[in-house]
Amino acid sequence: MKRNLTLIESKQETGITLLALVITIIILLILAGITISAITGDNGIIGNAGQAKEDAEIANEKEIVEKATVQAMGKNKYGNIVENELQSELDKETGEGKTETTDIGDEIEVLFKESKRYYLVDKNGNVEGEYTVIEDKNPGDITVGKDGEELDGSEEEPYEIWCIEDLVTFSNMVNGEGIRIENGNSVEIKTTNNFKEKYVVLKTDLNFESELSYQDSERTDFGDINGNKIVEGIKQELTNKEENSYGFLPIGTTSIAFSGTFDGNNNEIKNIYEKSDDNNISLGLFGSVSGSKIININISGEMNIVNPQNSSYISAGGIAGKGYGTFINCTNKVNIKGSAFGMGGILGRSINGNIELKNCSNMGELDNSSESTGGIVGRSENDIKLYNSYNLGNLIGTGHQIGGIVGYIPRGGEIINVYNYGEITKSGPNGRSGIVGAVGFSNLVITVNLKYVYNLGKVVNGSSTRCNMWAYI
Repeated sequence: MKRNLTLIESKQETGITLLALVITIIILLILAGITISAITGDNGIIGNAGQAKEDAEIANEKEIVEKATVQAMGKNKYGNIVENELQSELDKETGEGKTETTDIGDEIEVLFKESKRYYLVDKNGNVEGEYTVIEDKNPGDITVGKDGEELDGSEEEPYEIWCIEDLVTFSNMVNGEGIRIENGNSVEIKTTNNFKEKYVVLKTDLNFESELSYQDSERTDFGDINGNKIVEGIKQELTNKEENSYGFLPIGTTSIAFSGTFDGNNNEIKNIYEKSDDNNISLGLFGSVSGSKIININISGEMNIVNPQNSSYISAGGIAGKGYGTFINCTNKVNIKGSAFGMGGILGRSINGNIELKNCSNMGELDNSSESTGGIVGRSENDIKLYNSYNLGNLIGTGHQIGGIVGYIPRGGEIINVYNYGEITKSGPNGRSGIVGAVGFSNLVITVNLKYVYNLGKVVNGSSTRCNMWAYI
């Protein structure tokens, strides 16, 4: 049989199919994305190179400050650090005009003008930093973020304090007087605002003595802030300690109290100055609080009560003068002096409600010529709960009741895990103790739960070992 064989030629593909081409392009795009990300991403080559460059600049600046500090102290006959001597040494290191020093109380500020970074040098020559100069585009308006974003005061979008102007506006808004800034213009405040159910956050350290804590330290549109009848630049208004000047007006007065949540964000307000001779104004960062929550704040400076009309109305505390609420992670380094009916490192006098304090400390000196002085709380007229706190500041009293932790507890509560290391000096009658000055009224039996409380400080004029814990019960 004859067969016809047909040869089928195999066609071998010599090009790239459409599918293969698409896959190839996708792979190339993926590789390109990975490469771009590796170069430009947050942890990319460019980003890391930029961060390395900045880190090197910061290290160099800090080294310059440290070297200049050592030179300045070495040339000072007493080994002190003095502003103009430090500036002279910095000029030798960087050239004139590249840095600027400012004495801001217990520290000297060193600003590198080009980088807008600054460092702090304390009186012992220790260098701290770096810090970056904050540029707030809306100073004096806490309802707008520093870059213009709208804020509603909720927990998710709290009002923000970036500069001293913001802090003054916050005080004005609560107290219902003065001005606030809106769209760059001054607006007169005519109503009070207790900020109930609102949140306010301190976004950076502020120093009343530092030009860098103001957006414009010479502005005068806030008017006569301190009541001396002379309108000066805002920094001068707030730091002037002459006889007729009153410094910063506390947030909240007897007639209106702050009722919101204030989060210091673990920042510090430094060199605050307050003075009061007005029965309506108790001293503290907050003059009066009502059911508020104050957390994560450090404060230093000076507060004085001078010739009060009736000292039984004025109280004083580094964080709050009077009121009730919750205080967590608060530290006071303010020195307070005068005649206050309740003076404490954190809270002067609790009224109208219960108080709770956790992780609080006092390092300021308290000198009270009236009643009820305590390292943490001066006078607690309602239930008190106080935990994990301590006092290192010296306490001086001439009136009734002085205690390393609480001056007077006429009601009850509990105090757990606290200690006092400050010296307690009392020249007047009745009640001095390393922990609590006095407890209860003469005809009232109360209960205060004490656990893990220690006094390590000296109680001057203490008549017995019992005084190291209680003056009387």
